[in-house]
Amino acid sequence: MKRVDHISMAAPAWQPQAEILEKLLGFKFLHSWKAGPHSDFDGSVSQVRGTEIEFEVISPSRPDSFVQKYLDQNGGGGLHHITVEVHDIHEAAAEIERLGMKPFGGIQNDGMWHLTYVHPKDSGGILWQLFVAHKPAPEADRNAGGGAVNLQRVDHVSMAVTDIERQIEWQQRVFGCELEGRWEEEYLGYHGAIMTIPGSRLKFEIIQPSRSDSFVQKFIDTKRQGMHHVCCEVASVEEAAAALRANGIEPFGGIIDNGWKKHTFLHPKDSGGVLFQLFEEPPAARP
Repeated sequence: MKRVDHISMAAPAWQPQAEILEKLLGFKFLHSWKAGPHSDFDGSVSQVRGTEIEFEVISPSRPDSFVQKYLDQNGGGGLHHITVEVHDIHEAAAEIERLGMKPFGGIQNDGMWHLTYVHPKDSGGILWQLFVAHKPAPEADRNAGGGAVNLQRVDHVSMAVTDIERQIEWQQRVFGCELEGRWEEEYLGYHGAIMTIPGSRLKFEIIQPSRSDSFVQKFIDTKRQGMHHVCCEVASVEEAAAALRANGIEPFGGIIDNGWKKHTFLHPKDSGGVLFQLFEEPPAARP
């Protein structure tokens, strides 16, 4: 892996979704595309402030689109895949096979990228897109703002699993991620691990339920193993919560200060399908 390029979500229509993300979180619109003769989805790409990643929104262009199937199965919009750049797509595909998996869809050429996929059944719950670009991305103004909540950066993307040890080992073996820390949250009934990702400021969190009434277990029972939320730093949680309320949105769970970092949530029903955790760094931890 060279780096994480973007996180992708599915939505019924990309334009209103991109506008919500820009208004609330400051994701800066870069470009959009229409479905071609060999594709069945439209979409857009936006720049995310502070983490050197993009955020993609894809939407179905016809009723039999795989994106529509995802929306139907998921009950609406939600996190769909993570895209990473690799050094050599053919060697990456060969390595996937050496690791006992099958490059999902083979190696494809969409006119801009050579790409392949790791299927969620092989990864433990996430669709990973791997690519090598034909040419550098076009120059663009990438000065994303912070939106209503004054977002500073995306800290990590979180995955809910039933076997945390297996997922840690998979991330180390396949992508070369490194374990940075672990914790256990008895009150909420889960334990977790945080991992660094090669070439990226974005981190990868893994959470596993420790009892049957855990919110993590409920998520797995309702959805399946897979991406759970995206965690973002804001300048002030109090100010972010006030800004959400000014936009007619009640911060999910209120303002929480439980021994980790002061934080709150933007509920999927208010964001278009993604749970966003918003936290602030303690003054001593700020650069």
